Amino acid sequence: MNLMGGKISGTVLLTGVTGGLGAELLPRLLRRHPDCEVAALTRGGTPRQAQDRLEAALDFARLGPEERARVSLLHGDVSHPRFGLSDADWRALASRVGRVFHLAASVDFDLPLAESRAANVDSAREVLAFCGEAARGMRDFRLNYVSTAYVSGRRRGRLMEDELYLGQTFCNGYEQSKFEAEQLVRQAAARLPLTIYRPSQIIGESSEGRIRKFFGYYEFLKLAERGRMPVLPADPLARPDLVPADYVCEAMLHFDADPGAVGRCYHLTAGLARSLSFERIFSQMYRELAARRPDGKGPAKPRMFRPEELEWMASPEELRRFHLSPLKLLLRTYRAYLESERDFDCEATQASLARAGIALPDIESALRLSAGYALGARFGQTGRAGAARSGAARQPA
Repeated sequence: MNLMGGKISGTVLLTGVTGGLGAELLPRLLRRHPDCEVAALTRGGTPRQAQDRLEAALDFARLGPEERARVSLLHGDVSHPRFGLSDADWRALASRVGRVFHLAASVDFDLPLAESRAANVDSAREVLAFCGEAARGMRDFRLNYVSTAYVSGRRRGRLMEDELYLGQTFCNGYEQSKFEAEQLVRQAAARLPLTIYRPSQIIGESSEGRIRKFFGYYEFLKLAERGRMPVLPADPLARPDLVPADYVCEAMLHFDADPGAVGRCYHLTAGLARSLSFERIFSQMYRELAARRPDGKGPAKPRMFRPEELEWMASPEELRRFHLSPLKLLLRTYRAYLESERDFDCEATQASLARAGIALPDIESALRLSAGYALGARFGQTGRAGAARSGAARQPA
């Protein structure tokens, strides 16, 4: 691995290429570093299935033939010992990798803790073992590890980048498993050059709203489109932290090239001052739905209550429809994120990125484009090629 003038020349190991963030990072990585090659670690029951999953991600990334030729399939599972590779193949891979971007994670909030740990903690452990082997032979080795801002769990107040465990409890197994995984990574920082990134809830990139995975915000959008949101149990004034995928990817590539970022942790978040309230977000959502109807009349916007007020503020008919709606199940998953807001410290990180020409996009514009893309792509149901061509036509990460 050579790093001359900030350009990577050699092999980069990328996990999570088929996810919402990985498919956005891949083309940027290839174009930023035209002399690098990417080994994309991809799961699949068979090599053919893994190849199909990778091809779908390459289609989404709109890679040209020369760029696609620089991406190779590495069929395996990041959470398995040695990624499921033979000892010889694992060592051969380590001998030529000088950069690792570990983005793979299970973001299923409803998984039992043991299953979340198997996906997120075990994968971090295996990546760190691989990095330890790879770093022996690479002078400029770096690990870029994607955590989540929600390792803060149920803590409130100002949430700082250099903090991890302050006695917090967690909203779900996802948060706890990512917290435990970040603990392992921080412990490894004494022996490995690495940088930790904590994105908040990722939405589509800011120019067209494109994204491969539709979690969080998009699940509410889907119910709204179908008229299945009779009420909305959320604090109307709370400001969820949403961040466009392109901002996260550009930030990672910038800090990867900065020697001063080694050993650091960055909140790749919007921050409260630039975040929109639930009232504003859902008002925009329903305006977008109305704009897509020939008559300009979208589904009726639901009344919004704080979750704890629902049972005594909603009408009997609203309650009846709520209890029959898929929204009730969705609320079980996301209630903790609807009833309060988190204050992630990110001003210094945003200022550093702005000096490099990487500004946080306008969140309201990014949300409008994200909604339009999701609706046009039928939330990923239009097919691989159709979604990749549709232009402007999920989630904590």
